Amino acid sequence: MYKPWGKKPALSLSALTLLVALSACTSSGGKKGSDFGSLDREDQGTLKVAYFDEQAFFSQYGNAFQAMFPNVDVEVVSTESIFQADNPEAELEKLIQDQHPDALFLSEDQYAALSKKGMLYDLDAAVKQDKFDIDSFQPSVIDLLKQRGGGKLYGLSPTFSSQALYYNKDLFDKYGIPYPSDGMSWEDVMKLAARFPVKKGSDDPEAMMKGDDALYGLAQSISTSNSFDLIRTIGEAKGLLYADSDTKTVSIDTPEWKSIFESVIAGYKSGSLTAPSTGGGGGMGGMIRMAGGQKAISFGPSTMRFMQGQAAMAVDSPMIMSMMGKMAGATVAVKKGGSGGKTADAGPRPLGQEINWDVVTVPVDPAQPDVTGSVELDNVVSISAASENLPLAWELVKYVNGEQLAKTSSKSSPTLSSRTAFKNDMGGKNVDAFYALKLNEQSLLQNLPDGFADSFGQMADEQIQKAVAGTQSVADTIKSIQSKGQDLLTKAMNDEAAAG
Repeated sequence: MYKPWGKKPALSLSALTLLVALSACTSSGGKKGSDFGSLDREDQGTLKVAYFDEQAFFSQYGNAFQAMFPNVDVEVVSTESIFQADNPEAELEKLIQDQHPDALFLSEDQYAALSKKGMLYDLDAAVKQDKFDIDSFQPSVIDLLKQRGGGKLYGLSPTFSSQALYYNKDLFDKYGIPYPSDGMSWEDVMKLAARFPVKKGSDDPEAMMKGDDALYGLAQSISTSNSFDLIRTIGEAKGLLYADSDTKTVSIDTPEWKSIFESVIAGYKSGSLTAPSTGGGGGMGGMIRMAGGQKAISFGPSTMRFMQGQAAMAVDSPMIMSMMGKMAGATVAVKKGGSGGKTADAGPRPLGQEINWDVVTVPVDPAQPDVTGSVELDNVVSISAASENLPLAWELVKYVNGEQLAKTSSKSSPTLSSRTAFKNDMGGKNVDAFYALKLNEQSLLQNLPDGFADSFGQMADEQIQKAVAGTQSVADTIKSIQSKGQDLLTKAMNDEAAAG
């Protein structure tokens, strides 16, 4: 399961902007030691919080936390420079060393990296002493936190993201095709997509927003950046690894992978699958900063197809639920190409429409139908291993992950609450589909050098496009990806070793 370690935040469309940002925390003052759960309103101290944006922190957490502890001085240190650095991991470690943080709001990959280096505090003692109920959390969230923490719990995540299969009921009814159901295999979903009388739409975003009559069986995920992503996702569901640093090999030229390549490439050719936009955002679209701000997701015309009523299904995150609710009746100024590489404002276009939709569980492997590799942590709140104010830092971790905030957020946030008692009902939709599957721990076993997954995906995309265009056979495409991919892996491992 690949996720970039850290990306520079980007501006989001005004109609889709979601509050929050990446964070990390620092502190001094308050009771020392490890007497967890002993603080009250009269306690004094200083808690430094390194967060992406000071105003965002106080709006989301700081004001309420200070109301609970009015004598605690909360200071915020911006972490925006992390995204501007050539080496964000080193920049974050430097911030921690210079500012001596107590509590940190981290992305999933930052959490894993700092856990591995022993820079985070094991929360086991705090959880037990304060009798903090983690049994009320989504099991896959706790499992993922422990997996990414090397077997220990170094943080808690108030929200998470997973995927489900969205479907347009009206399109299924119109063509007399049965609705998808929970636990379908990828093969069954691909066959279902192929049953629709597909018609490829224009790649021009302005034409799409005018409402062309395109129809696709399955739209790509909002996070899809290249044509290999879907192939990789299906392979991971089956327990396949395309590359591994431990064995120093790329393993894409196998009968199992070939079957997936053939199915997906056939879908691209026929039009039953939407083709992802190059670079993710491409054409019409934009960037959305996820709740927590740790990652910014680009989206393009492919993502818009389902929300425009031009795709029968889409495998995607809860973000789509929120986007469809916000987009109905909204408009966006579509940008189109101009002279000299500039863009011109094509004027407002309708952004979305009312869709009669619901969701079922994300497609699975029949051999292990109760697991998924799509679970991700939006943000992780941790405590620095060097903190001298453990009880005060724990109070912040506990508040951010507490029942009160979960209850409030469930009424106003599109994210999935890690506390299962506070699921957002999303207007009566089957939100349980996002919670139903357990964590596929095998999907975390793939060990890859930094940057390799991106370069491999770009290379594979170029080869897949040749197969889609008919200028290269699927067999030759796989052989080329195997050869070029092995070269990329060898180089990435050598570069990593040289860097120490």
